[in-house]
Amino acid sequence: QECAVDNIWGVGRANAKKLEAQGILTAWQLANVPEDWAQKNLGGVVGIRLIRELNGQPSIFLQEELVKKKMITTSRMFGRPVIHLKEIEEAIATYVSRAAEKLRRQHCAAGSISIFMTPQARTTDNHFIHGPTISAHCYLPVATSCTNTLISHAMPLAKKIYTKGPVYKKAGVILGDIVPDNVIQQNLFAEEHQKENSAELMKMIDNVNFSMRNDVLKFATTGTRQFWKMKQEHRSLRFTTRWEELKEIG
Repeated sequence: QECAVDNIWGVGRANAKKLEAQGILTAWQLANVPEDWAQKNLGGVVGIRLIRELNGQPSIFLQEELVKKKMITTSRMFGRPVIHLKEIEEAIATYVSRAAEKLRRQHCAAGSISIFMTPQARTTDNHFIHGPTISAHCYLPVATSCTNTLISHAMPLAKKIYTKGPVYKKAGVILGDIVPDNVIQQNLFAEEHQKENSAELMKMIDNVNFSMRNDVLKFATTGTRQFWKMKQEHRSLRFTTRWEELKEIG
């Protein structure tokens, strides 16, 4: 009841000032405002959900089952302008690794991979905007969720669409033609022990990275320093997933 409105999750700085101007200073006071007022002054449906949740009425329920995606995309803006192929390859390999983890988490494999890059373009008034996205695509001989195999197919695509000169602002990876990993159409020329070894390797890497975090194990292609990585100075603290970022209550 004594929780200040600016400490409520979902109440931003602007809304906190608006509420305080109306004499609404605590969570208890906010919980007792009419829903139609919240709809008008706190962002429509978002405001209604906030009031209902403060009154103990859940608005979003947990999903009981994992929804299997038919396509997995991983992309990020670069933390600084990128011009070199090596940095592009490191970023693409990193995004492939992320997408492959998601793929294995839902026990699936991908039959195709696409990569894309967005260069920076300059307008006539010297302002910079995103240029047209360039992309490349290929089908895999055998559907897979093995990171090293996916990276080996992604790297030639990166070289194919990279052009020396432009400044790149964003890159991404799309895994498509996703199928359950227990119904993969096999290749007669692939050795069985190699497939088994790859699956065991991926399982080991996922287990270590999940328990230790911060990509303790990764492929060399992803780079070691990653100066291109997205800046996260203003990221919210991860109270529920990081011990070192737990909320402290005095």
